[in-house]
Amino acid sequence: MQNIYKVKKAFVIPFIVIVVLLFILFGLSLFTGQVWEKFILAVLCVSSLAIGVEVVRREIVVNEEGLTLKKFFRVKNFTWTEITQLAVVVMKNKVYFLLTTTKGFYFFSNLIENHVVLIRFLQDKLGREKVEDEVISYLEHPTSRRSLIVMSWIAVIILSTIIVLKFWLDNTK
Repeated sequence: MQNIYKVKKAFVIPFIVIVVLLFILFGLSLFTGQVWEKFILAVLCVSSLAIGVEVVRREIVVNEEGLTLKKFFRVKNFTWTEITQLAVVVMKNKVYFLLTTTKGFYFFSNLIENHVVLIRFLQDKLGREKVEDEVISYLEHPTSRRSLIVMSWIAVIILSTIIVLKFWLDNTK
């Protein structure tokens, strides 16, 4: 049995739309924009594309043998015996899970789809002695990170408005 956990689609979709809109805005600025506008948009396009690829490629795979963390150009494999501790840091609705292993430490957030199911699975596999009390307490009252998703959709609206205005203003000249 193998389960794959990825970043929530509710965040991935608006983020991809943001990247596409930035490239559209960059394309429009190539024809009518100032030099500084082209430069700033080029930097935003490249950085948002890199982050977008990272977000889409990030996944956590768990099976009976262990856990695999997949990130852009990186894959880390751990057997269950290599994982020494599972901890949690809660800052309002931002929740970060810290996985300490014999190879170092790694973290992931509650932006992972079905993160509660993942944490319960990790808790079962690792055993009570490797899971901090705060993790068990968190599982009783898990939180969702909706603010980042809402902010992403707001960014989509803002970028769409900028594109429409830029297109409209360029056509009225």
